[in-house]
Amino acid sequence: MKRFLLLLVAVFMTITMSACSSSEKAANPGVSVSPTSTVTATATATPSTAPTHTAKASETPAASSTPAVSATPAATVEATKAASPTADATKAPAAASTAKASEAPAQATAAPAPAASQPEAAQKEEVSPQGKKVLLVGRDSEPLPAEDVAIAGRLKGMGFSVTHLADRELTADATKGFDLIYISQTTNSKFLKTGVMKEVAIPTVYVKSHGMFYLGLSSQEEGTTVKKLKSIDIVDSKSKVAGGLSGTVEVYTETGDNFGVSYGLPGKEAKVIATVPGDKTKAALYYYDKGAKGDNGYEVKARLSYYYWSNGMQDTSTDAGWKLWDNIVLWTLQNG
Repeated sequence: MKRFLLLLVAVFMTITMSACSSSEKAANPGVSVSPTSTVTATATATPSTAPTHTAKASETPAASSTPAVSATPAATVEATKAASPTADATKAPAAASTAKASEAPAQATAAPAPAASQPEAAQKEEVSPQGKKVLLVGRDSEPLPAEDVAIAGRLKGMGFSVTHLADRELTADATKGFDLIYISQTTNSKFLKTGVMKEVAIPTVYVKSHGMFYLGLSSQEEGTTVKKLKSIDIVDSKSKVAGGLSGTVEVYTETGDNFGVSYGLPGKEAKVIATVPGDKTKAALYYYDKGAKGDNGYEVKARLSYYYWSNGMQDTSTDAGWKLWDNIVLWTLQNG
């Protein structure tokens, strides 16, 4: 009986102690030292599309009221990093892409810009004869010489406004306000011998060889006409004055004892277009550009030209002869 009582007491004490232990656990559930499984599952099982956010979720433990949770997240973080791309590995491609993206503009900027194409220099617009004023200097007679009447009509047909001036009235002041001067073959050379034209800075066509001589632009004064001659030799067929003509060109329809081809003996800076056939020293058609100098040192103030006509040639000139006349007049007007 005594043993039975002892056994009963032992069983009772065991039950009592077990009950006390369960009560203590229920009263203090925070004594667990294991991390919350929810934190680990959330961090590892839920991948993030944003590398930055994944790194933060792996490194930051879930909030918990138990001190044990904050004491052991390191293992969870390491496990999460092993299963997911690491923060460094995730950041590396982005950094590389950023670097390449930032380098590209720099290279484009550093590349030298192509040189700007330079426009070609615009060609000087040709001066039109329309409305330009011509001073036609010729013999003082009444009526006017037939040559000068014919020339005035030709000039007007080209668009010029023509004013006649008697050779004895020629002065530097009388030339002012004109765009072109035409010294006819009818002009008396004594009115040019004074050097009246030396300071005139207006483009001038001379059909009087004396006029070029008195300026020092030809070295022969008298006897400058080859009689019984009706052709000239074009020596610069590329010139605008030649107008496409080349070789030996007939400029008169007939020959005679009193007329022919007049010429000059120009200096080295003259531009020779045509010569007397068989003698290249005798220039039948030539000019000096503005700024050129004669062999005597005289500086040309404006373009000066010479044309080969003798008196009365307006009636016997060929189409080629008139073409050369038109061209030399227009070329002189350009005042190069």
